[in-house]
Amino acid sequence: MINNKNILILLLIFLTSCGYKPIFSTSDTNISINNIEFIKDSKLNTKFKRQINVYKGGETAKSYDLEIKIDQKKSISLKDSKGDAKIFLKEIIILINVIENGKKITSEDFTESFNYNNNTNKFDLSRYERNIEDNMVNELIEKIIIYLQTL
Repeated sequence: MINNKNILILLLIFLTSCGYKPIFSTSDTNISINNIEFIKDSKLNTKFKRQINVYKGGETAKSYDLEIKIDQKKSISLKDSKGDAKIFLKEIIILINVIENGKKITSEDFTESFNYNNNTNKFDLSRYERNIEDNMVNELIEKIIIYLQTL
């Protein structure tokens, strides 16, 4: 009869040798981004460019140029009885045109949205909004990289 220690040891052996690798490790991607052109000026352009520069350059089978248009919207989702904003909706929309060898091969929209509560301390609210923007940009970049890898 196999006891719990033997099962635990077998499970540990199988899990440690399963070949786990992070999905978004840059050494294993088969794409590279040559040039990034922003169609519209936005304060998110620098955040996006800083995050996507990891995939810039390199010798891979697939090499793309990107035209990117970033829009962001902040709207009030819910008001209290006085008419003051209680819940905000932050939305970031990215339109990407993928260009390979000087020809536009595809375009795609990526959207990320987040609801959050209002805060009476406006400094804390603005810091929280910047943190939300950073997280949303990271999520959008992950979606974009997965999309580019499937082309």
